[in-house]
Amino acid sequence: MQIHLDPSNTDIIAQDLKEYASVLSQSLGYDTEEILAEMSSDDIDHLIITFKKYFNEYVEVLNFDNISRYKDET
Repeated sequence: MQIHLDPSNTDIIAQDLKEYASVLSQSLGYDTEEILAEMSSDDIDHLIITFKKYFNEYVEVLNFDNISRYKDET
């Protein structure tokens, strides 16, 4: 699965990634509340990096470099 991130609205990106994380974490048997708390503990960059930390094996996040000030490290 691929997710295309639209850099024009980071609020929607955050909401969408949290929804994806919720569904994926439940399906994979991960601790959903812990992952969502970790994703929400900082800025949009941290949220995306945390999402990729847990789900990069299952989801390809596209357009990451246009949103984040960090390079894609995965």
